[in-house]
Amino acid sequence: MKMKKKMRKSLDKEKISAMVLKVAKGYIDMGESTEEKENYLRSACSAWNVACLPPFMRETAIKQYVEQCRKINKADKEDCIALEENIRLLIKQKDRLYPDVNVQIVHSRIENISGKDHVIVATVKID
Repeated sequence: MKMKKKMRKSLDKEKISAMVLKVAKGYIDMGESTEEKENYLRSACSAWNVACLPPFMRETAIKQYVEQCRKINKADKEDCIALEENIRLLIKQKDRLYPDVNVQIVHSRIENISGKDHVIVATVKID
């Protein structure tokens, strides 16, 4: 299946990493260390991936994501509520800014190059 022209144009103009940074503007910067920023980045990428799902699948994916985070991090109820709110806001932002970009992010990291942080993401196209 070929990419829609609108999506292809969007991908040609802007890297996915730049798109993620726009979607997660201010969110990733809440981290004080590179490790914390990468955690926020991974969370933003998960929200991006949920936003690429069909609408009827999103609610289940959000609940599963929050539950996995709760188990892995032994998070309390308040933290899970905040995480879910953030995920929903990020999804809304992705839908608003890039509704026709439908790629899944499979890996992300922050790399410091010459004293400056760079977000690097690896993606796969969804047909």
